[in-house]
Amino acid sequence: MASSLIVPPSGPVTAHCFRLHPGDRLMPTLKQAASVVLSRMPSELCGSAFIITAVGSLQDVTLRLANASRTGDIGQGNKRGYKNIIKRYPEQRFEIVSLTGTFSRDDGCHIHISLADGEGHTVGGHLIDGVVFTTAEIVIGTANGVIFRRVLDETTGYNELEVRQIISNRNGDSALTRISIPALLVAIGFLAGRCRSR
Repeated sequence: MASSLIVPPSGPVTAHCFRLHPGDRLMPTLKQAASVVLSRMPSELCGSAFIITAVGSLQDVTLRLANASRTGDIGQGNKRGYKNIIKRYPEQRFEIVSLTGTFSRDDGCHIHISLADGEGHTVGGHLIDGVVFTTAEIVIGTANGVIFRRVLDETTGYNELEVRQIISNRNGDSALTRISIPALLVAIGFLAGRCRSR
């Protein structure tokens, strides 16, 4: 199956910085912060938020580990028996090594985290939740001109990211468009053919 790469251009990026305190739950607070940030941005200008950087420490962390799928199968002929493994680390404390992800206006998000334990061993996966131990210093970014949406992908069974460009017409109104490379190439070819025929 051929896929088309969609990379809409975006405008300026704005950083939104905040700190979480001991006892704060990471995942619901990230969702709340992204919702607040996006509510401050006009929807005709911006509909995307993403984690730029984060540092801090967590305890009582829950992750969905790699190789998960909606059905528990990975592709055809799964011989390894991959399952949706959700693992909780209730008695461990971790340093946040990496935190990355995207948020959409419809409350959709996809967040991954890497953590290091007291011996420097790392673990990572899809963030389900975690409790801030000492601090979590987070920077969320927004990019003007694009909107993130979560759309069901029949192949994965998950709501996956779809990026759309926000374009303004001459009246200053905005409209969403999904830019597809094949469609763009067809349009360029059509215009080139029309120019040659004149």
